[in-house]
Amino acid sequence: MTVAPLRISIIGGGIGGLTAALALQHFGFRVSLFEQARELREIGAGVVISPNAMHALNFLGVGERVAQDAGPTELYVVRHYQTGEVLKTRWTGPEFFHHFGASYHQGHRGDLHGALAAAVVRNDPDCVFLEHRFETLTQDRDNVVATFANGRSHESDVLIGCDGGASRVRAAVFGDQIVNYTGQMAFRALMPIASVPPRIMKNAYAMHVGVNRALLHYPLRNRTIMNVVGLAREPKWQEEGWQIPATLDEFEALYADFHQDALDLVHAIAPGTLFKWGLRDREPLQHYTKGRVTMLGDAAHPMSPFLGQGACIAIEDALVLGRAFAAAATFAEAFAIYENTRKERANGAQLASRQQADELQGVTERGANPGAHALTRGLYAYNPATEPLAPARVQA
Repeated sequence: MTVAPLRISIIGGGIGGLTAALALQHFGFRVSLFEQARELREIGAGVVISPNAMHALNFLGVGERVAQDAGPTELYVVRHYQTGEVLKTRWTGPEFFHHFGASYHQGHRGDLHGALAAAVVRNDPDCVFLEHRFETLTQDRDNVVATFANGRSHESDVLIGCDGGASRVRAAVFGDQIVNYTGQMAFRALMPIASVPPRIMKNAYAMHVGVNRALLHYPLRNRTIMNVVGLAREPKWQEEGWQIPATLDEFEALYADFHQDALDLVHAIAPGTLFKWGLRDREPLQHYTKGRVTMLGDAAHPMSPFLGQGACIAIEDALVLGRAFAAAATFAEAFAIYENTRKERANGAQLASRQQADELQGVTERGANPGAHALTRGLYAYNPATEPLAPARVQA
């Protein structure tokens, strides 16, 4: 069975929204994707693309490009923040492929986003509408109408909210719940690989775990640039946003008791290239769907970065949603299949990522430790292209 032709609106042109568009196109559906920015591009730096997500990208025909842009993955180590001792090693790229049938990459968000955007537009050059900031929606038994800040509106049969952790679609449908500051702040910087201290390059893929802090780094774009990320507990409220300038002094002060290799890396960051933001969180939705609207990715289950699964889980959501539409006879059945297939896994990953922060940052009795990585938790063994779809029963 396949859902009859539908007018499908997608709100949000990030990784989740683009993957949803591409998945639906793959199964023969036309979509209209609305993005508030003036151009379709991704801000940010590194992104984990683990085998569970690579299965979806391969299925949708963009995996090879993503893998080429990122380059191979080498040995990944977890180090003690004071001594530099290697606490744990993780697999290399070939080991991931051997165990899961798909590769593991740490890429640039812009490259992943660009590969998805190019594929979506290649399928339908007229499906993307820029400078459409979602304001609100109304729905009835026949359609859903989205209204945008530019004064325009768009009528469709169904709408998919893919507009991130502070989702306006979620607020319009389920109520404007508070987006909480988690007490965690993040720093990020991109460095030319030539600027990276030689001792760091010996373990180029590494996380340094310490009390209330973690510092990680890994090369992007075939070892041409280094992505550096600091994650620290900071009770004072921090602004949200990817491009808030940060000073080297405040970053260095937070990591002053880390071992010398880590400090040398921090000191090598060029002034003006360091940014910070506060991590926000909401409780996962207990139901993703209401009427003709459903939610996907961070809009449904905002994911902290501590398992490296935010983009991956959104990509999984998107492919399963496309498969659900291909398998169902009505949009309501498709939404029910999608939610019943995804909710336990996606919500569970969100909660597990919170718990992993406590382990990495030494909040538990064990002190700073590698915790239970996404690999250890079995998250990589999931294949959204072949995972059995759940029945379309209504959940309580």
